[in-house]
Amino acid sequence: MLINDALLRIASGELSRLIVQMPPRHGKSMLMSEYAPAWFIGSFGWHVILASYEANFAGSWGGKARQVIRQHGQELWGVNIRGRDQEKWWETTNGGGMLTAGVAGGVTGRGGRLLMVDDPVKNAEEANSFVIREKIWEWYRSVAYTRLEPNGVVILVMTRWHSDDLAGRILKEGDPDGKPWRHLDFPAIAL
Repeated sequence: MLINDALLRIASGELSRLIVQMPPRHGKSMLMSEYAPAWFIGSFGWHVILASYEANFAGSWGGKARQVIRQHGQELWGVNIRGRDQEKWWETTNGGGMLTAGVAGGVTGRGGRLLMVDDPVKNAEEANSFVIREKIWEWYRSVAYTRLEPNGVVILVMTRWHSDDLAGRILKEGDPDGKPWRHLDFPAIAL
């Protein structure tokens, strides 16, 4: 309910920065990287950039979102897949589309109304590496964030493995454009 409310607030323009943190295997990627992008693309024709810790993993979510539109797009939104039809880059008949990439990978030449970063680190071992955390932070600031279209939205969904991970840095440093972040924290065990 809280996540759905936040997504509706994003769609209405009330919210443009969202962090959702959950433990592994709690359905965050299915909701946020499969269904939410399909909804934003189908409903509003948004361009979505989806990044994850590895390009093929991000591409698999792009393929799943594409499949949602392929199966339900015409019925729900009057939208179909058009032109290039591959997991890592595809477009829809309403002008929307999706590009996927690995964190620290390139998204040169493409812009997005929605930047979705889903699990930028693979596991605790990577999260404990200062070098990897720095690489992700620099990629976010100098590559990914610069690809936002005007009035763009950033959603970060992840399992927190370290206090200085991407979510930790964003919460500490703030948004480069000064926009407020909504932070939803769902612990595995809530007391």
